[in-house]
Amino acid sequence: MELLLERARAGGDLQEDEEVAYVDELERCWWAMTNAQQDEAERILSQSSLEAPLELGERDTTVTPGIKQPPRRKVLKAV
Repeated sequence: MELLLERARAGGDLQEDEEVAYVDELERCWWAMTNAQQDEAERILSQSSLEAPLELGERDTTVTPGIKQPPRRKVLKAV
C-alpha cells in the first residue's frame, strides 16, 4: 500500500532505486511468510474486489456546531 501511495505522490513513477527498495522489502516479507500465509495472500489478491455493501443505509446530515448530533444517521426503512 505504501508503494502505491508513494507512486501516486510522485505522479505515477518512482526513481528506480526507490522502487527497488520497496520491491526488496516486499520480497523479504513474502519469504518470511509461511506457505499457508502466502496461499492466503494470493487468494485475497486474486479477488476482483473486496466485498462491501453498495448502500450503507446511512445519510449525511447538516450539523450545527454545539449540538450533540452525529454527522451521519441511519436511514430507517418503512415496513
